[in-house]
Amino acid sequence: MRKTGTILFLFFLSVLLHAQNNFIPGSITKLDGTIHKGDINFQDWKRSPKQIEFRNGDGTITFSPERLLGFTVGEETYISRLTSLDVTEQNLNKMHPSTPVEFMDVHIFLRQLVEGNINLYEYFDYRSHYFFEKDDVFRELNYREMLTDNLKLKPQKTFIGQLNLLLSDCQDVHVKESMSYKKEQLVKLINMYNHCGDQTYVYKKRREIENGSGAFIGVGVTKLNLNTESSESAFVNYSPENNMSINFGGFYELFINKDLKKWSVLGELGFFTVKGDTEYSHVYFELFDYHNRQQFEYQISSVDFNLLIRYRFNTNNQKLIPFLGGGVGVNFTSGNLEVFQTKDGSDGTNHYKFEPRKMNFGLSLGAGLEVSKFALELRYGFVSKVFSFADSSDLQTFMLRAYYNFN
Repeated sequence: MRKTGTILFLFFLSVLLHAQNNFIPGSITKLDGTIHKGDINFQDWKRSPKQIEFRNGDGTITFSPERLLGFTVGEETYISRLTSLDVTEQNLNKMHPSTPVEFMDVHIFLRQLVEGNINLYEYFDYRSHYFFEKDDVFRELNYREMLTDNLKLKPQKTFIGQLNLLLSDCQDVHVKESMSYKKEQLVKLINMYNHCGDQTYVYKKRREIENGSGAFIGVGVTKLNLNTESSESAFVNYSPENNMSINFGGFYELFINKDLKKWSVLGELGFFTVKGDTEYSHVYFELFDYHNRQQFEYQISSVDFNLLIRYRFNTNNQKLIPFLGGGVGVNFTSGNLEVFQTKDGSDGTNHYKFEPRKMNFGLSLGAGLEVSKFALELRYGFVSKVFSFADSSDLQTFMLRAYYNFN
């Protein structure tokens, strides 16, 4: 178990180290207006990047906002602006009733959310700041919270008045006083304005996180390892053999990164079954060469729930995508294990019967290839302490699994 845990840790460490570089196709626009295509190290930024790494050929160049007009990467567009940013203290532990409203001139990258007659952008440091661009005006939509004399937080929704003035030339768009300073509400409002007069336009929310579901089936080899300390045990000289196993079920996959589709969380619900038999013996009376002879049979089935992290090595939007995955699982187990023992020099047969524990825990590691809706994976599974009578009893499986994604 410890060895398997070490393998799982090293697996995730190697994936994390690889994930530090996510160069995908993109372009930069320099200050003179020229556009250069190449690869950009895209990190699916939650905080707006202070600089980017651009690769064109063999060399990698770092660009700060001062050196670019903007860049595109994946499905995202960023612009560079020197602007006034609201830096009023918003940390409650540092705020007081006389906290001043403060602005600072900064040169920053901002992510474009909406493009049209009005452009909408987002900058995120420790909170979201939204900016609009209309004609030659570029400005922040201001929102902040201030502490009153009785130590209560009071929102200052300056952006409501800004939006009323900004959208006043479209009678079809109205700003509610109850509107929140949230991305989805702002994106919807600006899109409605940009389609002012179009009676056929219906706003559709962009899905921020992709997901998928499907089915899988696998065939593999499974080994039941048993270890007991007793020298009189019916399992002395037992040597585990590989037996065919079958696994099938369904999965649901939630993508963490909507553009790259590299990281995802995979939930699997499946049925697993394996059965096997073997014969073995050991000498219990050397003078007469008397043996204990055992016939060993087992059948184990389980309903498994696995929760895994999957990482795709998708750097160039290629059709054939390698991936790695790993995680933990819970197994609800049924079945039995039977040993029929006969002794040379004695009559009769001893019969031992054991049942597996009802619930067990396991680990999974996998590597495979994905193309379109199909995927093939070589999966290693480890389930510990299957039987209570043994000092250690685990199932180890190597399986080839085929996936089909319904989405």
